[in-house]
Amino acid sequence: GLGRLIFQSIANRDLIVVRNCVMLLAGMVVVVNFIVDVLYAVIDPRVKASEI
Repeated sequence: GLGRLIFQSIANRDLIVVRNCVMLLAGMVVVVNFIVDVLYAVIDPRVKASEI
């Protein structure tokens, strides 16, 4: 998977692949965090959109 790719890229000093994998993971964290915030507002009506 992605972890093995990162590990092998570090071992082979393929820094472009490492950088791209780190950027992909960071982007995934941002997207998942946004989705959780939106779902939290949908699930709990006490939360207003301005609080997100």
